[in-house]
This record gives sequence, C-alpha cells and structure tokens, in this order.
Amino acid sequence: MTRLPARIATLLAALACAWQPSKAWAQDEDVQLWHFFNLTGDLDKDTRLTIDATQRWREEARGDEQQTIRVTVEQTIAKGLRIGGGGAVFEAGGATEIRPHQQVSLTRGRIEWRTRLEERFFDGADRMELRLRQRIQYNQPLGQVWRASLGGEWLGLLQGRNDGQGASTEQWRAQAGIATRINNRLEVGANYWLIVAPRGSLPARTTHVPQTVLTYRF
Repeated sequence: MTRLPARIATLLAALACAWQPSKAWAQDEDVQLWHFFNLTGDLDKDTRLTIDATQRWREEARGDEQQTIRVTVEQTIAKGLRIGGGGAVFEAGGATEIRPHQQVSLTRGRIEWRTRLEERFFDGADRMELRLRQRIQYNQPLGQVWRASLGGEWLGLLQGRNDGQGASTEQWRAQAGIATRINNRLEVGANYWLIVAPRGSLPARTTHVPQTVLTYRF
C-alpha cells in the first residue's frame, strides 16, 4: 500500500497536464476531464452488481459540469455470456436525465463485446430518446499487476428526443487505457477517449477526454 499515493499522483499529474480547455479552440473541438469511481462485486456465483459514479468537468458550451450515478445488475447465463440491465441519473447545468438500460456482454479470451440499449428521458424533451451502443474492447496483461486496454464504441440514435428526429449516428469513441492493481480489491487507472460526433454537413465535433479511474471490488 505504500506505493498507492505515488501511483495515484503520477496518474493525476499526467491527466492534469493533458486537460487544458481553451476558449480559443474552435467550437468543433474541446477537452474534458472525467473521474470514474466503480464499485463492483458478485451477489452470488452468477449475479454481478456494479455501481459507477462520475464527475465530468466540461465547458459550459458542452453542457457544463456533469455528475452521474449508474447501477447495473448482470446475470451469467453461459460461459463468458452475461445479460443485465439497470438505470442511471445524469445531472448537468441544472438539467436531469433519467436513463434505464439493458445490455448483453460476451467475453472470449481477452476480447469483450457489449451491446447496450438505453432509454433516455430529458427535462423538456418532446419524447424518450432511444440509443443503441456497440462496444468492443481488448485487454492485455502487463506483468502481474498492470494491464492495458484498447477499444472502440459506436453510439447510434434509433429515435431522437425531439419530434421528427430519426435514426442517426451520434458518436464514435476510441479508448486506450492502463491500470494497476493495488491489491485484490483496489485498482487505479487512467484512460484517454477520443469522441467524434458527426453533425451532417457541418464538421464533426471532436472531444478529447483524459480520465482517472478508481475501482473497488467487494
């Protein structure tokens, strides 16, 4: 445990250097800083509970700072195959989003696939927004306590929150990360996400997201 403060300080210092929002940037590019806290564990031999909370520092033009909490319960139905669901609350700039979700996860070796369907309820929206997310991730052990990950995700709107808004691609995400296990229960890590949001005839909006991650397994 003596190395924990040094590891956390190194990760935070690297991300703080990367997080330098500038009003001089064009409106189609920005930088955000997110911190994740994950609590996860098995309720029984086939049932897993995960609670994740985030603090997301964003510019006011991007919706202002955001706080989130999400609960997911998954059931293992076959080797490497889990189904589950849950819900989340997102708060940003005085607005609230309620987000139930359902998902299927498949693990084969070091590769993980996840399909998630989200029903999104926004303050003042015309209707529920329906979003489909498809994610793939590769995990690579690096020695006994370190691991790296590389992944990508597509987020597509099946139904927009406003009347007349149909199906479209909302975002593409690319992710790279590294994490270290402090002990059998605690892990700290750092990620970088590149988020690209198509905007039709306008230039795509690009967001750079350095992240810190703290995971506790009970």
